[in-house]
Amino acid sequence: MARELDISDLPQSLVEAIEAMVRAYREKPAQQRRPIGWAKGVLPELPDSFFEELPPEVLDGFEGRAA
Repeated sequence: MARELDISDLPQSLVEAIEAMVRAYREKPAQQRRPIGWAKGVLPELPDSFFEELPPEVLDGFEGRAA
């Protein structure tokens, strides 16, 4: 599904960088493109402690409450 974006309001250097990335992506053979989830198995797995609930004082900070 191709989508068009209006990038005319962006700085020219950024427009050129975006266009270069799109060209490079389109020139790659389909089998070399990275699918969604490409980092699975590349980046280290998260430890179980990552999924543990944060302490109340940390949660209060995210919610803008005084510590």
